[in-house]
Amino acid sequence: MGRNAKPIDLHIAGGNPNRLTKAQIQARKEGEVKLGKTELEKLKPPVFVKDDTVAFAHWKQCMKDYKAAAAEGVNLLSSSDVGLLAMYCRTYSEYEKLLKQYQKIERISIEDYVFDEYFEELTRKAEEAEEDLNEYGLRAQKYLSQLASLEGVLKIETAINKKMDMLLKMQDRLFLNPLSKVKNVPKPKEQEKAPSKFGKFGANRSG
Repeated sequence: MGRNAKPIDLHIAGGNPNRLTKAQIQARKEGEVKLGKTELEKLKPPVFVKDDTVAFAHWKQCMKDYKAAAAEGVNLLSSSDVGLLAMYCRTYSEYEKLLKQYQKIERISIEDYVFDEYFEELTRKAEEAEEDLNEYGLRAQKYLSQLASLEGVLKIETAINKKMDMLLKMQDRLFLNPLSKVKNVPKPKEQEKAPSKFGKFGANRSG
């Protein structure tokens, strides 16, 4: 997934580091269909986001950040990226669900006593019923149960890593990473006042 060009408003606020000409800046502005505060107020999430509690909460947070940026005169979201934003929110929800599953399975794999208690109970019942219990079969069953648990952990770890990679790429594409820094975007420098001709005499005076 390729990275979009930095929004021209953000580029200019950063001091126009690439030294774009007025014509280039105008061309970039005309080519960007950015959503300002008014358009963002009217923007609604698709049904698959609204019906997902986590995804919808994340959508509202993103909208809050985009509106804050727009209030500073920096419009980051384009109409063509709305679909991607919806996918991002849904992916974030899936990522959270995977984390919860991982915590449950990891707890089972770490707490070996769960298996011990289960198989000890099997042994006790077999003794009470005076039934033979295949000790080697029991050990094999316990080993396979632990192995299955470990395999489940590894599979979910892989899925979590893939989701995280997708989220980072989408964040980059949607300019979500710098949103928290918008308030720190360099503002136009105020014209410096000419120093007083007497200033140099008191500049280094102590006390």
